[in-house]
Amino acid sequence: MSIVEIFFSPSGTSKKVADRIAGNFSQEKEICNLLIFNSEKELKSEDVAVVVMPVFAGRLPKTARERLSKIKGNETPAIAVVNYGNAHVTDSLLELTDLLRENNFNVIAAASTVSHHSIFDGVAVGRPDDSDMEKIDEFSEKCIKKLESNESLESEIPGNIPYTDYKQLPFEISCDETVCAFCYDCVSICPEKAIPEDDPIETDLNSCSRCTACISICPEDARKFSGAAFEAKKPDFEKANSERKEPEFYL
Repeated sequence: MSIVEIFFSPSGTSKKVADRIAGNFSQEKEICNLLIFNSEKELKSEDVAVVVMPVFAGRLPKTARERLSKIKGNETPAIAVVNYGNAHVTDSLLELTDLLRENNFNVIAAASTVSHHSIFDGVAVGRPDDSDMEKIDEFSEKCIKKLESNESLESEIPGNIPYTDYKQLPFEISCDETVCAFCYDCVSICPEKAIPEDDPIETDLNSCSRCTACISICPEDARKFSGAAFEAKKPDFEKANSERKEPEFYL
């Protein structure tokens, strides 16, 4: 039996949540990072999947969904978690539980957790914090007990079908050529291949999902969101989402 951590974590926070949940289990861990893993995989019935996805405008990221779709279960128990930036979960958790069930996973529990917003950095600063982690630990212990009883998820997951439409954010991503070290880490990590291999200064904004992987990985902090649309949206968004939201758990 293995605990299989499956996550798509461009800014590192969804990985942090996945690591925390999996760390409460004593079994051997296996990592499946969907930023770099894009292959078919089948889990065993005795494995346990810890699946943590970020929320992009109320949905699972398209690329994350496509890659997760290639991972199948054998009535494998799964813990489904969406990790969002204190704004809106919308239909993302329902979408994740639906997808896992379609892929022959037995969803035993679900959650929405809160982390520092990856685009608007004034929202949910420092989260997940100690209080969040304590709640995640309590949830993990309940999941462990539930596995022993072989029960499935009983709680109703909020959301709507059809899911909300995908939205392409209009924000630009710029790279400061005077700071860039031309290490090409951003080229390697981009799940959309939106950064040319021969020119890491450029970004194909039509392909870019604004996932923030390139910004997070840059050792020189050369990449950032910019442009009039971003600057206009930032103060209003941060004000509208300043009130603390708490994680929610479903068993």
